[in-house]
Amino acid sequence: MSVGMRPRLIKAARVVTMCDEDPYLIAAEPAFVTIGEWITAVGEYDDLLAQHPNAELVDFGNATIVPGFNDAHQHPTMTAGNMRGVDLSHATSHAQVASLLSERISSSATGEWVVGTRYDHAKSGDITPLSRDDLDELTGQHPVLLINIGAHWGVVNSAGLHAAGLTEASQDPPGGELVRDADGRLTGIVHEQALFDVAYPALSRGNPAIPPQDQEAALAQLIETLRALNALGITSVGDAMVGPVELGLLQEAHRRGLLTVRVNALLTYPHVDALRRTGLRTDFGDRWLRIGGIKAFADGAVAGGTCLVDEPFEGTEDHGIQTLPVEELDELVELVHRSGNRLAIHANGDRAIRMVLDSIESARQKHPDVQVQHRIEHCTVVDDDIVDRLRRSGTIAVPFGSYVDFHGDKLLAYYGADRLERMFAHRKLLDSGVPVAGSSDFPCGPVEPLRALRSCITRRSGSGKSDGQVLGGSQRITPVEALALYTTGSAHASGEDDCKGRIWPGFLADFAVLNGDPLTVDPIALPDLDVRQTWVGGEPVWHLGQER
Repeated sequence: MSVGMRPRLIKAARVVTMCDEDPYLIAAEPAFVTIGEWITAVGEYDDLLAQHPNAELVDFGNATIVPGFNDAHQHPTMTAGNMRGVDLSHATSHAQVASLLSERISSSATGEWVVGTRYDHAKSGDITPLSRDDLDELTGQHPVLLINIGAHWGVVNSAGLHAAGLTEASQDPPGGELVRDADGRLTGIVHEQALFDVAYPALSRGNPAIPPQDQEAALAQLIETLRALNALGITSVGDAMVGPVELGLLQEAHRRGLLTVRVNALLTYPHVDALRRTGLRTDFGDRWLRIGGIKAFADGAVAGGTCLVDEPFEGTEDHGIQTLPVEELDELVELVHRSGNRLAIHANGDRAIRMVLDSIESARQKHPDVQVQHRIEHCTVVDDDIVDRLRRSGTIAVPFGSYVDFHGDKLLAYYGADRLERMFAHRKLLDSGVPVAGSSDFPCGPVEPLRALRSCITRRSGSGKSDGQVLGGSQRITPVEALALYTTGSAHASGEDDCKGRIWPGFLADFAVLNGDPLTVDPIALPDLDVRQTWVGGEPVWHLGQER
């Protein structure tokens, strides 16, 4: 605890502690004391004032204080990098996509990459994605890349293929696909590793085709991204795609004191050997920036219809994409487990999840003395057998929070109503005793935690509107359980449940101040609650009215 610092005495009409006995702090005037970045006492305001007569008083009045939201799996460094591109998430037609790209092309130097991010063809007026030829009509002088909102596939024009060194003779990279037409010509659509090699330094097998940014520009974008997270009440995140470039950026932000969100960095698997050679392990770092584990991929995307499933996608014979051969998966899982590191592996489809569990169980049998809880990121399509194996192996599930709300109608077309009853299976997982964390996967899904709570509680599509379809209604959970996903659940997933996720003595003073109570408000209206202030480490980092 900090010594010699003036205490703060903080009160509000309601304080949600998220302690096991009762989610609320039971007191006539609930309050708590912070010294430095820690909470030191909770209780009645008058009692705490008597104990700390010189404390600085902070009264939020008729508000609700909740532990800061902790998004266990998103991509803040990717989101910051996307700011150099064109955000296409609101485009409602291919013509609008083309117009936005053309505007950027006209202001870019010849030969400069033009990147469109968060492209969603299903919401852009056509179920058929734009192709290489469509993009060639916009420009022959600029390499162009469209990145799908799921970030597991994209579309490249001819100039982009050339800049990436891809020709009709190029072979599919391991764990990726260069899509071709009936004549064998590249369509410009690139899946998984083929996209990563073009766009993402954390996952590229070499230097990605798109050149890196200037560090000062990248830092400015990162800080803007973190401020936007603070505005939503977010105080901690898991950055689920960190390589040397991204880690260097986060470290520089930390060195300069610019981090306003605590970061649990998941280092991507191409760099696992380098980490092992240094002797660094999971949990290395401090309360602001730490290594949270090793990130790997077993299959494709749920929203993109490329995850590896037992039952093919509706109306097709397609079972999705497996991104790691079983032998490599077994080797990677054993290496990570044996070294005492946490594995955080992306597996959406039920077939992929079974493969991952096979590897985890095998590694545990070979090295029974190693005690570490692994994570399955997304863990989307499950059944009773999978859930039982998750429980017995102590594996943490990190499902999407908002995907029914945001992607619901698209998911219905891919998976059908029956399968949706066992997707994002929060109810089943919690009832079975599986540890579960809250995750947005932003920018691949909506980032707002309150929207995720609504989705988990209502399971309604169409942005949670009362007339939206209920999809997988058997997996609804209560408001307290939904809030726990984004507080205590995510803290457990990062191995920090001893200091995060609760408003209680000995925990970090990370909290959000809301203008209403998320546990009693109509769930449909949850995203309408205002975040009045966000505090991290006992200090305010954002307030309502402040520019993001």
